[in-house]
Parts: sequence; C-alpha cells; structure tokens
Amino acid sequence: MNEENQIRRIDVLAIGLFGLAVGALTLGVAQLGWIQHKNMVGALVIALIFGGVVQVLAGITDIRYNEQLGGTALTMYGFLWITLCTVKLVSANTTFQFDAVLYAPINLVYAVFSAVMIFLTAYRNLTLSALHVIITLTFLATTFARLDFISELLPGWGHIIVGLMAFYHAVGSLTQAFTGRSILPLGPPLLFHTHKHVHSIAKVM
Repeated sequence: MNEENQIRRIDVLAIGLFGLAVGALTLGVAQLGWIQHKNMVGALVIALIFGGVVQVLAGITDIRYNEQLGGTALTMYGFLWITLCTVKLVSANTTFQFDAVLYAPINLVYAVFSAVMIFLTAYRNLTLSALHVIITLTFLATTFARLDFISELLPGWGHIIVGLMAFYHAVGSLTQAFTGRSILPLGPPLLFHTHKHVHSIAKVM
C-alpha cells in the first residue's frame, strides 16, 4: 500500500510540473516578445489551463493522497495562475484596465511563499529546491517589472528557466517511478528529518 501511494504521489507531482512547464514556457516566450500581439489571448488561455487548472487539479489530488507539501504548493501556484491570467484576459477583451501596481503585492507574497518552499523542498531533492530558488527570483523580478523598475525581459527568462526545470523534474520523477532508475538524476535531499531518529532513540531507551 505504501509503495502504491508513493507511485501515485510522484505521478501527481509530475502532472502538476508538466502543467507548470507549459504555462511558464508560454508566459516566458510572451514576455520576451516572441509571440505576436494578435496571438496573446491564445497564449493566456494556454497559461490559464496548464499553469492554472492543471496545477490546481494535481494539487487537490495530491492532498487527497495525504501529500500536504506538494498539494499546497501546486494548489496555491495554480490559483495564482488562474487569477492573473483571468485578469489579463478581462483586460484584453474589455475596456477594464488594471494598474500594474495591482500585481506587485501578490507577486511579493508569492516570492516569500516560494522562499519558504526552498527550505521545505530541500527535504525532497536538489532539483525541486533549486526550482523554487528560480521561482522566488522570478517572482521578485516580476514584482520589480510591475513597478516599472525593470523590463519584462528578466522575468521572461526566469519563466523560461522555471519551465525547463519543471519539465526536467517531471520527466525525471516519471522515469524513476516506472523504471526504478534515476535516468534523469534529481539530486539528493539537502536536508534530512531528525524526528525519526529522536523517536528511534526514545524507543531504545
């Protein structure tokens, strides 16, 4: 039973990371100006579905299998993508326009959330923790871009790197789950839980 739950957990995380990869790569390409303005609505829909809906569904499923860390991260990131993409779609198709400063607080809050996730995912593997380092830096860059301190180029490249790293981890976790080998190594955990060792010592005493 535990082995079955572990396989399910890895597969669900991979689904969420695949969604993040597609959404982040699409957004990054758009921010770098490689998508024509007439196709921007289509790019937002892709980012909404893959970056938002897919991550939320994967996160809810992860929580169902008692995986709080992955479920919380996927769900919260997914709702962020849904919110921001919906706001941009409304702005693109109506006369309502939202000030860029509106996005700064939410990006700053998520930068702090992602910084916490760097520490928590360090108990999983190096790649997942490094992914959250890039996510945190991208959120900070996006915050500065919303405040017109920098251009969209730096957040754009950040999203490209996030997408590539998310895709790498998704493929790596899937291949490891179904082959039992680390074809794409994800790296060792950077931190280790100590409560299990304390519990074992207590039992011996």
